[in-house]
Amino acid sequence: MPPLAGRIAGAGLAVAAVAIAMLATLIHGDMARETDLSREIQALQEVKDGLDALKDSLHRMRHAVVTQPREAGLAREQVTLSADLDYLRAKAAERPDVAPAIAALEGPVRDYADHAQIAIRATAPGQAALDLVAAEDAAFRAVRRAENHAADLVNAKTNAQIGMWASREVYVRALVAGTIAVLVLLAVAFRNLYRRARRDAARIEQLAHFDSLTGLANRSLLDDRLARLVALSERNAAPLAVLLFDLDGFKAVNDLHGHAAGDSLLVAVAQRAASCVRASDTVGRLGGDEFLVLLPDTDREGARAVAHKLLEAMARPFDVGPARVGVSASIGGAFLPGQPVAGGALVRAADAALYESKRRGRNAYTEADDTPGEPGPGAGS
Repeated sequence: MPPLAGRIAGAGLAVAAVAIAMLATLIHGDMARETDLSREIQALQEVKDGLDALKDSLHRMRHAVVTQPREAGLAREQVTLSADLDYLRAKAAERPDVAPAIAALEGPVRDYADHAQIAIRATAPGQAALDLVAAEDAAFRAVRRAENHAADLVNAKTNAQIGMWASREVYVRALVAGTIAVLVLLAVAFRNLYRRARRDAARIEQLAHFDSLTGLANRSLLDDRLARLVALSERNAAPLAVLLFDLDGFKAVNDLHGHAAGDSLLVAVAQRAASCVRASDTVGRLGGDEFLVLLPDTDREGARAVAHKLLEAMARPFDVGPARVGVSASIGGAFLPGQPVAGGALVRAADAALYESKRRGRNAYTEADDTPGEPGPGAGS
């Protein structure tokens, strides 16, 4: 990944991580607030339950006034009424938002209880009954006001809770989107890092095993492949041919046209040599103008055919920049079975045959058993 892309990806990850952390904090805070709201709604519901119980007590007290024996029944309901008021006072102490409404109903309720006591003892029941009805109305109005106040509080807190649920859905969606964005950024970053690592590995592989100028196999890769081919040839009794060649007249091109022209010539030679062999064969550069060709499953006749193609290819003129130059090749061949089995010995045998080709006048092919091969085009000229 280029440094700028890496910095951008890092900045994007940092921003996304901060955004996710902020969203997570908001969600956590909302969840804590929702828990508090749930507790408050539960407490207010308990207040409403207490008010319902108080209304029931007031209704039973009204019934006790007209039921025999009146005083015993009224006494029981007054005890229950007092317990209901005590319960509501305790809840009011816990809930300051309902305390005024609870305090406002206590007077009318107790006044109703007092008028009920007066009504059952009155010698003139008419006026006492009227006073009791008025007190009853006042008590029930006070209870209804308290109920309405508690219901309003429950509704407000329930609406707040619903709003939090909606907000949380937005937060969760944003959190999911942010997480996906971070994962995408990470995936892109790691993909780029992986691609860069692969490119670096390929570059290292290229530098380690291939010639930097021509792109052919270098000495290290040639040694490795030759050792494998020798072992395979011995195991399967398969033929193996090795051709070693260098260029006749390369030094003159270098001296006359410069090293850049010489390098261009080597690149062109590599391309022509590669075109003369199969995909399963290997053409490599040992160094300078010296090239090695590995021909698995190739006997002497097959090697001679390849050598002839190489001689013809190298004898054709090369365009090197503005100049057209002519060179040729001297080739030596060695074989399995028939030559020493070690890969290095096989190359040395081919090298000796190459110098025999030069001794014979260059532009020629010689096999390692000193059996002369066919001279190349223009040999001896």
